[in-house]
Amino acid sequence: MKTGKSLLQTVPGSLSFALSVAMIWRRKGRVALAISGIGILVFLAKAQIGLMVGWTNTNTALIRHSGADLWVMARNTPAWDYGTAIPRQAVFQARSVHGVADAEALFMAWNTWQRPDGRKVNVELVGLDEKFWGGPWKMKSGNLSAIRRQDHVVVDELYLSLLGAHGVGGDFEMYGRRATIGAISEGIRTFTASPHIFTTIANAIEYDRRYGSNQITYVLVKCLPGVSLRTVQSSLRKEIDYAEVLTTREFARRTAAYWMIETGVGFTVVLTAILGLLVAALIASQTVMASTREALPNYATLRAIGFGRKPLVGMVLIQSIFLGVGGIGVGGGFFLWASIATARTPVPLEYTPVTLMGVSFAILIACIVSTAPALRLLFKLDPIAVFHA
Repeated sequence: MKTGKSLLQTVPGSLSFALSVAMIWRRKGRVALAISGIGILVFLAKAQIGLMVGWTNTNTALIRHSGADLWVMARNTPAWDYGTAIPRQAVFQARSVHGVADAEALFMAWNTWQRPDGRKVNVELVGLDEKFWGGPWKMKSGNLSAIRRQDHVVVDELYLSLLGAHGVGGDFEMYGRRATIGAISEGIRTFTASPHIFTTIANAIEYDRRYGSNQITYVLVKCLPGVSLRTVQSSLRKEIDYAEVLTTREFARRTAAYWMIETGVGFTVVLTAILGLLVAALIASQTVMASTREALPNYATLRAIGFGRKPLVGMVLIQSIFLGVGGIGVGGGFFLWASIATARTPVPLEYTPVTLMGVSFAILIACIVSTAPALRLLFKLDPIAVFHA
């Protein structure tokens, strides 16, 4: 037959949970404030990570949606937005390599858009080849083929107001040359806050005035089905030895790393998220500590009647997890609402299941670690204290 002490030291989990919640819930107002505070900080942390995911997706979107397998570019190109000129003959050299299905040129350069009211806006001018690789993948109004007309361009609906436009039509200027909006794309964001202006390579060179007629910025390569991407990449490097050849994934990673790491933007975002986690842990620690201090007579009673340390530690941990889960629920709900609300804006909050789970897990770990002060207080508890007057 088991002794009373052994029975109490193997307390059912449901009893520990009920006692834990009862102890912390005695101060409903304090708990509600703590969960609200943690929730706000969870939202802040997730929003910061959501911004970074959104920015990363934005600054690599044209690369990822290009349909290309490989990119040929000038050596040491830091990011898509900062490509420099290479000879147009690189397109023909790429097409001659075994395993290449086709190759097309892409032009990219910075330019200035002049609105009818005289205001000037910095833009990223993108020149597309015959098949429009690297261009918009979704149209709002009109057809992308409109850029084949002289001095016609495509802009995105998100930046119409910034560009001083109201829709298709209207005359604008880039470096003194007329630009007419022939169609409008949808959801083509830019991380630099400088809208993309799409046109043909021939039109782009006329607008740019710095590239020669035989110069481009990138060569986009599609490989034949079943061929080794690395083999074709190696062959292209030998054939076009004055250029660099990256896979689409490699180029997207390089572009994201440039904007998120080399510019320091990613560090700032992550630091803000970490600060949010630390403050959330502090709130949880203070709340659990206050609850533990107030419940010391109860804990002493439990110890006096035979409860071991393990179930008491479990009760404190349950309280911290209760606060963490509550905060994750509140903050996560607000974040999901914000991600939906910003989906059609230039600065969306985006996420992946991994990032959402990662932040939630970090919050729970922070809340659990924050119980250390309360546990130290509990370990110093003298069961005899319950009998003191």
